[in-house]
Amino acid sequence: MWYAYIILSILVVFLLVYIYIRFKYGFWFYQPVFHIYDFKYYLFPPGIIDHNLPDKNKYTNFKSIDTLSFEKVTDLKMNQFINFIQLHYLQNKNNTFMPKKENVIPYFSHLNASAYFSFYYEDILLQDSKTNEPIPEKKIISVMTSKPVHVAIYNGSSDAEFDAYYVDYLCVDKEYRKKGIAPEIIQTHHYNQRHLNKSISVSLFKREGELTGIVPLCIYSTYAFSMKGWTRPDLLPPVFSIVECNAQNFHLMATFLREKVSQFDISIISAYSNILELMKTGNIHIYFILKDHEICSAYFFRKTCILVDKDNEALTCFASINDVDSRELFIQGYKNALYKIVEKNKGFKCCVIENISHNDILIQNMLLKIKPFIISPTAYFFYNFAYPTFKSNKTIVIC
Repeated sequence: MWYAYIILSILVVFLLVYIYIRFKYGFWFYQPVFHIYDFKYYLFPPGIIDHNLPDKNKYTNFKSIDTLSFEKVTDLKMNQFINFIQLHYLQNKNNTFMPKKENVIPYFSHLNASAYFSFYYEDILLQDSKTNEPIPEKKIISVMTSKPVHVAIYNGSSDAEFDAYYVDYLCVDKEYRKKGIAPEIIQTHHYNQRHLNKSISVSLFKREGELTGIVPLCIYSTYAFSMKGWTRPDLLPPVFSIVECNAQNFHLMATFLREKVSQFDISIISAYSNILELMKTGNIHIYFILKDHEICSAYFFRKTCILVDKDNEALTCFASINDVDSRELFIQGYKNALYKIVEKNKGFKCCVIENISHNDILIQNMLLKIKPFIISPTAYFFYNFAYPTFKSNKTIVIC
């Protein structure tokens, strides 16, 4: 008899979770994602969930939303896009996000396939100041972008490789939030993207702060530290050198990446030509430890364009690869790389580290000496792909 009560209790819990997610997350309940109640996916992960092209549904809005390939985004539209995200993206009481055109465009150029921009417009009427005649105008109330990345899963006999679209700049005008705008631009962008490029079925989202009822690809914390009062670190032992990656030595980095990413269980990497362009334009900084003309370890930093307390720009270490036996050497290499970047860019006054890839080694050392002023939950999620969660220190994302 007690078996029946156990089974009934499990069914009741399952039903309550199902109802909770359906009402709390609404739109996401109907999407091809790995929901936390999809027990069959834990046992038999299917990979791609829906191989068919998406159909129109109640969330697709082709009247108000335009999706363009990056190549077709005019200078006017790009300026409108940048003005919009400066006003509405990553803005709060203490932080401001102030990218310029040269901080946005390189992320979408030199790729192996088209990137996409979506604009959600609302029709409004302006008034001519001279004639008082109404002037029809289109106001942007939401934007969203995606760029292709390459995903590789290293799992012995069931290795997998495929391309996906990394979603960024999903943003809604502050005055239009919680009005069903985000679900419409996500669904319409996905529909258009899938139909415009039928060879890529999967998307990838990054989320910070409150997490959803979706099983994450990877979950971790992001730490922010003030660099006020930091001093020059000790130099590396003489047989090692800390070197900035540039166009002349990038081939060494490309070879190192190809050889070492299989240390991780999953890698998500943009086209090397795109990484090189981001590096040339100062949007990412790559440093490596060199010994006898071979790379031992590498560190990847991003110019965030986020100003903390108005004038303290944050520099993020978003990935690292350790291939030396000495943790102390790896940590010292990071400190020297960070110091070299800050010496050239005095505006960087906040150090941010995402606890992903081999950054866990760096964070453990930092926390022994410094208290972070921000700890933020962060996660990546697949869209239209189901796979068990990867450990953050076995995941690397460079895009």
